Amino acid sequence: MESLPKSRDFQSAAASNISEKDLIRGLREKADWAFRELISRWSDKLYRLSLQFLKRPEEAQEIVQEVCLKVVEKIATFEEASSLYTWLYRVTVNESLMRLRPNKGKVQVSWEDALPKYENGIHLENFSDWAKLPDERFAEKEFQEFVQASIELLPDDLKTAYLLKDVEQLPEDEVCKILELTKPAMKNRVHRARLFLRKRIEGKYVR
Repeated sequence: MESLPKSRDFQSAAASNISEKDLIRGLREKADWAFRELISRWSDKLYRLSLQFLKRPEEAQEIVQEVCLKVVEKIATFEEASSLYTWLYRVTVNESLMRLRPNKGKVQVSWEDALPKYENGIHLENFSDWAKLPDERFAEKEFQEFVQASIELLPDDLKTAYLLKDVEQLPEDEVCKILELTKPAMKNRVHRARLFLRKRIEGKYVR
């Protein structure tokens, strides 16, 4: 097995027409071409996903390398109950969250207090009119940074569902497989994350 490609290689590799079945077979046979294909096909996407959690490019690159090595080591145990793509995403999410755990003490607000309040299924608060929020506001750097900082305040379960569904824009079925959730449970997490972010944005920008 050759050494892992350098991080800069993550940005330039292109996927081939090798089928996933053949790729899995090649990985099980420890073929160098299969490892190169794994990197070529998935490293950019896994890097982007990990960066959403970690915010530090060097650490995201480390996660991608760790995930690829782990997949190669464990490929013999992969039962193909899900796609290789789903497995890679699941491992990347788990490895990224594990890397974040030592920093959990930095959360400074109660996200539960920020969520909209319901009673007997009825929303107790009125949403502000987002029409009062100028379109150009959404393009401002300050606004984007505020949204990103607000995402960081979400608990891991809501944040992960939101990133996969709304930021990575993965199909709902894939998000459910990656997180091993039913569709209603996945949607509930995404919905709660959206409500949290909406209320944060309204509190700062909508008057």
